[in-house]
Amino acid sequence: MVRVLALATSLGLAAGSLAAIAPPSRPIIWADVEPLHTALEAHGVTAASFGRLVERIHTDNLRRVREGDLDHLIFYALQSTRFTTLPVIEPALSARALVEGLDAPGREAFVRTAGPEPRIPAAERARLAALLYALDSSSSDPRIVYFRRLVETSFPDRRQREAGLVREYLRVVRFVYKKEFIAQRAEHAPDAVAELYRTRGLSTDTAVEAGYVVSLGLGVLKSLTPGTRIRRVLIIGPGLDLAPRTALVEDGPPESYQPWAIIDALLTLGLSRVDDLEVVGADINPRVVEHLRRAQASPPTLTLVSEIAETDRIAFTPDFRDYFATLGRSVGNVRAASSAGLAGHLRKVVRVGAGAARTLRAEQLDVVTERLEGRPFDLVVVTNVLPYFDDVQLMLAMRNIAGMLAPGGVLLHNEARPLLREVTAAVGLPFEQSRHVVIATVAGAQAPLFDSVWLHRRVVP
Repeated sequence: MVRVLALATSLGLAAGSLAAIAPPSRPIIWADVEPLHTALEAHGVTAASFGRLVERIHTDNLRRVREGDLDHLIFYALQSTRFTTLPVIEPALSARALVEGLDAPGREAFVRTAGPEPRIPAAERARLAALLYALDSSSSDPRIVYFRRLVETSFPDRRQREAGLVREYLRVVRFVYKKEFIAQRAEHAPDAVAELYRTRGLSTDTAVEAGYVVSLGLGVLKSLTPGTRIRRVLIIGPGLDLAPRTALVEDGPPESYQPWAIIDALLTLGLSRVDDLEVVGADINPRVVEHLRRAQASPPTLTLVSEIAETDRIAFTPDFRDYFATLGRSVGNVRAASSAGLAGHLRKVVRVGAGAARTLRAEQLDVVTERLEGRPFDLVVVTNVLPYFDDVQLMLAMRNIAGMLAPGGVLLHNEARPLLREVTAAVGLPFEQSRHVVIATVAGAQAPLFDSVWLHRRVVP
């Protein structure tokens, strides 16, 4: 399944007044989750323990934000061609070589996070050293600037940075090995992988393909209720394209694509007007929030490159090609771009216009433990965020989302967990429609590259 981004819908106010509106977030309390009291008590959560639970989850989520950023740092260190000419190292291959190079007891101990740390290979150590050298330089490369700030914050003692990066490398390859070479071979592989994601770092990963399934969902919404007018949009976890685990593309600076793809789809479908639209990007990662806030004053020029590349075996569907061809026309100026060095990828450049940029603002939000105050949203879309939550966290997030939606407002998501239908019904967000979308076909594979979208509508008793 293709990685997809998290989104949501915002309130309709004049664009010029957006800067004056900044509804704060507040922690969720026991009274907020009244429809879920019985279900939460079955998990050992009570009124007396709820406050401590919320505080513990929020503290742990902040740790997971830091780990997610450091995951990207390690993937960048292994794959980037900008700061070194050393050969690129694929993270999964690095993980397999390290772990399977250990004897059986050492391998078991490493996977269980027990025993002494193994020595990392010379090639990986050389790349980490080269990255540290680049971070100490005056380079203005956007990813170097981002990771320089991260390293300075995470390892303030310069003398400890190399050891710190080695520890992070070992943590990252442990997860990659467990995901790719243990969970994938389990009897119920999807469940085993999903269980790993509920404790891993919170990734900011995003991709251009993410907007496709959301655009489809918005099209379904319009067909169900043709007169729908979307004025308030909340994007939960809009993400930032830093350094994915595979297929790092450094053709442009780090960008958050999803807000612009959603604004573009809303305007193209006639669900919104640019002078009557407010889009809130809500992310727990403060660096993502800072990035989005800069975009309002300085509209970005997006270099859009498909994460998937066509090959002899992989072919885009005509519908996805059509989507990519029109993407960006409603938010700015579009021009074609050369795909030299990016064989098989679709590529274009979109210069976001000032009008579209004025519709966007950003807020820091942990959707599991907090909700935004203020006027409710017309639509909440959240994709590839919910898999990071365990069952209790999923319940809290759904209750917060329901609390931020206006009556009749719509939740759009792509989480297939069966529990979700039960939880959404309990919080007043019954299921309404679903669609499945194929992005590319793969010759000889059991299934194509696809994603799904579910729509729920808030009802008030």
